[in-house]
Amino acid sequence: MLWIIPRFQLSGRHEHTTKYRLLNLMSKRERLRQRYMQAWYDLNAEELLATTSNKFIFDDPAEPEPVTRAMLEDYMHRWDKRTRVLGSDNRWNLTHELRQDRDGILTDWEWWEIIGTELCGAAIVQTSDEEVLSERITYFDRKIRHPRAG
Repeated sequence: MLWIIPRFQLSGRHEHTTKYRLLNLMSKRERLRQRYMQAWYDLNAEELLATTSNKFIFDDPAEPEPVTRAMLEDYMHRWDKRTRVLGSDNRWNLTHELRQDRDGILTDWEWWEIIGTELCGAAIVQTSDEEVLSERITYFDRKIRHPRAG
């Protein structure tokens, strides 16, 4: 079963009570996925590692090889540095999210944009009840057009 889900994001230290109620209605996989994303918003490497599998893989085509869990904290710092050079302060916009929960794995697909930059793309994140298993991202360049598109 696929769902298009409404997007709400936790934002820093001032979460609203309604968001806590929504979190209580979430499945274990959904809550874990939300913790993982909040760790990215907060650039909290300790929390990020606490949510990921020992076999976790983050696949970013800008990296020379897939990022393993052991490499994740260094990657987080490189990501932050890369986005700040582009003018970002690590504010994200996640939209067009699709979710599939099947056979014990929650799979999220979403469009992501780093606010204040042209950096954007798509991501797929897979989460079990115990841990986030993987994330794969792609990039989209608005400047690249088909020659016939003018």
